[in-house]
Amino acid sequence: MKKLRIALIGTGGIAHVHFAGYAVKENIEIAGLTDTSTANLKAAADKYPQAVADADWRAMLDKVRPDLVSVCTPNKFHAEFTLGALAVGAHVACEKPMAMNVEEAQAMEDARAKAGKYGLINFSYRNCASFRFARELIAQGELGPIQRVNVVYLQSFLGAEQTLYSWRNDATLAGFGALGDLGVHMIDAARFITGLAIERVVGVAQTLVPKKKDAMGNWQTITTDTNSSFLCQFTGGTLGTFETTQTAPGYGNYFRIEISGELGTIAVLSEQDQVIWMHQGRVLSRYGTWAANGLAPMPIPTGFVRAQSSNTPGCIVDVIRGTLQDYPSFADGLAAQRVVDSIFHSTKTGSWVEIKG
Repeated sequence: MKKLRIALIGTGGIAHVHFAGYAVKENIEIAGLTDTSTANLKAAADKYPQAVADADWRAMLDKVRPDLVSVCTPNKFHAEFTLGALAVGAHVACEKPMAMNVEEAQAMEDARAKAGKYGLINFSYRNCASFRFARELIAQGELGPIQRVNVVYLQSFLGAEQTLYSWRNDATLAGFGALGDLGVHMIDAARFITGLAIERVVGVAQTLVPKKKDAMGNWQTITTDTNSSFLCQFTGGTLGTFETTQTAPGYGNYFRIEISGELGTIAVLSEQDQVIWMHQGRVLSRYGTWAANGLAPMPIPTGFVRAQSSNTPGCIVDVIRGTLQDYPSFADGLAAQRVVDSIFHSTKTGSWVEIKG
């Protein structure tokens, strides 16, 4: 097995998820590191002394010529760093959202295809066993035709007084707030589980926390949305309702998807990813339910859980080595970006927007 040499652009925050994902793979080497933060770069270089560490990302890539590059930076730089990595012959694992807009995402996918390389977007909730089991139930027709989809992703951190301002609150660096940070997960998971494409959307967005103090104690204006809700219409006319917030007290990282079909309803929750809630079956669905409300929880079969592929983002190693085909690709990232951009446009116009492409 050929050793895979990996470089990381950005070594703080989410990069630790990438480091951990690669650490469990055989015959890999962390060969290159770059970051604009001197402290982050030094900490990573101390942990991986064999790696070339250089604050100049172009110089690092030129010295290392890695097989694979992880892009773990603010959204504004995803396209630039991805194109640079592809130009030196590397495959790319990029954080979500894929880019700042559809044009950047399309350029990334075009460059990947031209280079003949693999590209992965870290839609990490595809790792949840319950999400994958729900997908299999639907693919096997056990819900019948899909009638409705409801998705909520609720967090509280941004509304908390102790939370400091970060680059995620700056639209020039992040592009979007809750809509981009959480909304792309919701969009990708809904597409992944149902197998349906989103054809049109209408949405609203708010900024409910106007200012936050930064690490220096200075007040900074938040220019991204903190709350967003949108409706969508999937292939075949199925309606979807989506709500996301970063300011709901009591919610840490609550990501729930509920799907109804002619033969039942199922629900999954990311924080309990080996359980599925369901009321499903041809006989059960024949009768209306008045005396009881809610879905019954049941464990995901152990055999199913054990059979699942390795997690993102590290699974791109298996993709490169030809042992895995099911992964969130640049094409998936581009599809989600089209939806996010359309929702963002809708929040400005108040109108339904058709998804193009």
